Amino acid sequence: MTQSLTLSLLALILTFCIPQTQGNDGGAQDCCLRYSLKKIPAHVVRSYRKQEPSLGCPISAILFAPRKRSQPELCADPKMDWVQQLMQRLDKPPAPRKQARGCKKDKAGSKPGKKGKVSKGCKR
Repeated sequence: MTQSLTLSLLALILTFCIPQTQGNDGGAQDCCLRYSLKKIPAHVVRSYRKQEPSLGCPISAILFAPRKRSQPELCADPKMDWVQQLMQRLDKPPAPRKQARGCKKDKAGSKPGKKGKVSKGCKR
């Protein structure tokens, strides 16, 4: 009798404990707790994401991802002008790269099968 009572009590305890331990991370995410005190230079940033209190974080923030993936994200105040400007800059598509000086595309009318000279700085 005591053994069945012990097993019932153990089952009851497990029933209440298991739901609390499963999925308790709440979709854990890294949150900014404070803003960077210095302006973040554009050349060190590759992208950004927004942090909202509605998603479980204590403050609204913009998290800038550094070019070096081994470094942590940089937090900034979304109300600051320089933050808005940096976000706009990152939203623009990258400008097309210019062809290096001295490089010439294949000339129209050149004979097929003949290789033209290519300057050292050109890639084909």
